[in-house]
Amino acid sequence: MENNPRKEESLGYFNLARGIGMIIILFGHSVTPFLIVPEKAFLFSGWGSVLGGGILAMFFMISGFGFYKRSPKKCLSIQAKLLLRPYCIVAVLVLITKIILAFVEQRSFWEHGGEMILTYLLGLNAEGGGELHGITIETISIFWFILALFGAWNIYNAIMQLKSEKIQNCLIIGCVVLSYLLSLISKLWPFCIPMALMAVGYLAVGNFIRKHHLMTEKLPVWCWVAILTVTLISAAFGEVNIVSCVWRLGLIDVAGSFCMGFLLLRLYARVMKRDWHGRIVGFLEEIGFNSIWIVCIHAYEKITFPWYRIPIDYPDHLLLGAIFCLVGRCVVMYVLYQLVVTVSRKWKKKKKRRKKKTILEGKID
Repeated sequence: MENNPRKEESLGYFNLARGIGMIIILFGHSVTPFLIVPEKAFLFSGWGSVLGGGILAMFFMISGFGFYKRSPKKCLSIQAKLLLRPYCIVAVLVLITKIILAFVEQRSFWEHGGEMILTYLLGLNAEGGGELHGITIETISIFWFILALFGAWNIYNAIMQLKSEKIQNCLIIGCVVLSYLLSLISKLWPFCIPMALMAVGYLAVGNFIRKHHLMTEKLPVWCWVAILTVTLISAAFGEVNIVSCVWRLGLIDVAGSFCMGFLLLRLYARVMKRDWHGRIVGFLEEIGFNSIWIVCIHAYEKITFPWYRIPIDYPDHLLLGAIFCLVGRCVVMYVLYQLVVTVSRKWKKKKKRRKKKTILEGKID
């Protein structure tokens, strides 16, 4: 019985989790700019950020469920195809869009879009903009997740080539600690290195959960006490922002993100004991299945559409602004998603016809 594949190890088991997570992230990105945050932190003021960090940690852990050790060269090739290719495609589309907008609005591309060239080439994540040696840079936005996942997979795969499990564990813990230390030195690093190092830990935990069936197995009481204590301390006094490398309580918040991610996975396993059906569930699972492309679409519209102008232009109508931003973003993303699906289908059909033609010509010869 132990060799039988478990439900949580099936290919589409986490599609619903990814879909729900993407909706929550989309909601957060749309509504957060309109929230009035008190200057002084109060008890549990950072619980939302800890939950958000837990959701992102869960995404990385889910990716760890699919980990399979490969040669470093093979791993690099696969991850480049899955992650770097869409990153490059969207980067080119963003730059083309910025050039077109500059031409239409009769303004300088170098002042309104040119900063994105270096930003994409170095994979920089300067939230709110910034400078690098006097050169203006911007943020790659949600694409930090793609680059972090790419880096984490290759680093973790390289670590797993080692035969000693003790050395493997030490290096994984070292990656997490180094990630936090780098965040103390600077908030801006090329290719999202601190996030990639932190994600190594998340991937390792996901792989560990899969191996030991911790999604469903009973845990000792002391384990639950430790997990819940760290999570509550982080939610009560901490603040987590993986994107901006913010860990108010230091390594306690880092541990809190791991605990929150694990708790969300356990909650999901409990929910999934029941078979869910219906159009809404199907829609969410489709989003989860295409989560990488959904991330790409969100990254594109987040950079090219001026949603940030709404709270600035209408400061007295924040609620309506938040609703308009959320609905407008959903409509834009849906249209772009349908466009991507249509182009993808036509490309596959064209490729299939070309392949058939090549086979037929080969047979005739």
